[in-house]
Amino acid sequence: MQRVPGATKSADKSDRSGVARKRAGRADERIHSEIYAAIINHQIRPATPLQEDALATAFGVSRTIIRKVLQRLAHEKLVDLIPNKGAFVARPSIEEARQVFEARRGVECILIAKLAATISDAGIGRLTDLLDAEAEALTRNDKKRRLQLSGDFHLELAALAGNAVLRDFVQELVSRTSLIIALYESPGAVPCSQSEHRDIIDALKRRDAKAAVRAMEHHLRHIEAQIDLADQPSRVDFAALFKPVA
Repeated sequence: MQRVPGATKSADKSDRSGVARKRAGRADERIHSEIYAAIINHQIRPATPLQEDALATAFGVSRTIIRKVLQRLAHEKLVDLIPNKGAFVARPSIEEARQVFEARRGVECILIAKLAATISDAGIGRLTDLLDAEAEALTRNDKKRRLQLSGDFHLELAALAGNAVLRDFVQELVSRTSLIIALYESPGAVPCSQSEHRDIIDALKRRDAKAAVRAMEHHLRHIEAQIDLADQPSRVDFAALFKPVA
């Protein structure tokens, strides 16, 4: 068989470029995962600037890769890209926060009703394992871990329901809820109650769709009640606020 001149060299270049693309893709995923987790776990606060240069140095990659990751996070509503200013962790408004909770009630109540009729014993086991992990985090007073597990519980419910489109929507809403909690959580609040997660599981064990929907509705409204979404005044009367001690 006659070898075409230059064919091997072209093939080698193609192979190298393919490997480079795979490596870049893995870097994208890793960096996205780490920044995503830092945002939803409140390690990076809302409105924090996300400088491309600083992130590129921290991860040891090009600004091009960082820019691609930030664009993906913006698509997921976790980052705001402001022309001529750069990227910032999203800062949801009070009205947006209310809309997020309204959307969660609508979507998650639909999913839980469907799940009550289809969940397997193995699915109940996966939810129970998450509940046990929440209890352990509560014992250790590990708020960061509890916050992560709380979100994982809702994502697992969505995954078990078997609707991939709604599952992705729930993931976006749960992430945005984390930003809202970081901004508006009332002092001393416990945004996601472990006992309410147990009530949801108990209703699913009985395959009681109505009870499961009621438990989810109550749970999501309780989370919202722990968030201070009162309209913020544009001006503060400091003289009234900081009265001299008599």
